[in-house]
Amino acid sequence: MSDNNSIFDEIWIKGVIDDEVAFKFREQMIKKVREIPYPNHPLVVYVNSPGGCADAMASIIETMDEIQNPIYTVCAGKAMSAAAIILSHGDVRFCGQHSRIMIHEVSAGTIGNVQDMKNDTKEIDRLNKHFMTLLARNCNLKGGYKALYKILQDNGGREFYLDAEAARKFGIVDEIGTPNVEAAFVFVTTTHRVVFPKEVKVKESRTKE
Repeated sequence: MSDNNSIFDEIWIKGVIDDEVAFKFREQMIKKVREIPYPNHPLVVYVNSPGGCADAMASIIETMDEIQNPIYTVCAGKAMSAAAIILSHGDVRFCGQHSRIMIHEVSAGTIGNVQDMKNDTKEIDRLNKHFMTLLARNCNLKGGYKALYKILQDNGGREFYLDAEAARKFGIVDEIGTPNVEAAFVFVTTTHRVVFPKEVKVKESRTKE
C-alpha cells in the first residue's frame, strides 16, 4: 500500500470523453480503491469536459456503479452533454461557483443504405430515452423522461445551459463549491456553504429501477 497521501490524489475526467478516457478512469478508480485504508472513504471525481461518446460515458457510469465507496462528483470548469450525466451520477454532486453545465438530448448521425439508417435512427432514439431517463432520475425530476424532454423543448430544444445555482435548483448537483474531505472517525465534507457532519452512505444501486 502506498502512503496515505495517495488517498487524496485527484481523479479527473477531462477533455472529450472517449474509450481511452473511460479506460483511464476505470484504471484510476480501481487503483484508488485498492490503496485507500478506509472502505467508506469517498472518492472525489472532478469533471471538466465538453462531453463525448455515449458508449464511453456508459463505461464510466458502469465503473461508478461497481465501486462501493461513496463517489463525490465535482464540476470544475464545465460538464456538458455526456459529462453532465456523469456529474449527475455521483452520490454527492458539486459545482464550482464559476463553472457551468449543459445538457441536451443525444445527438448522432447515420450513413449507409436505407434499412441501416432506419436501424441506426431507432437505436439513437433508444439511447436518447435511456440516458435522458437516467439523468431525470438522478435529478429527481417528477415525470421522468417526459418532464425532462418538455424542459428542453421549452428552452429551444437543444443546448440547455445552467450556472451553478441553476444546476443546484435543477437537481443535477447538490451543492455549490468544491469538497474538502477530511479523514476522521467519520468523513466530514465541507464547502463554503455546507457541512456534512455524518458519513455519506452509498446507495445500493445508483441506477434506480
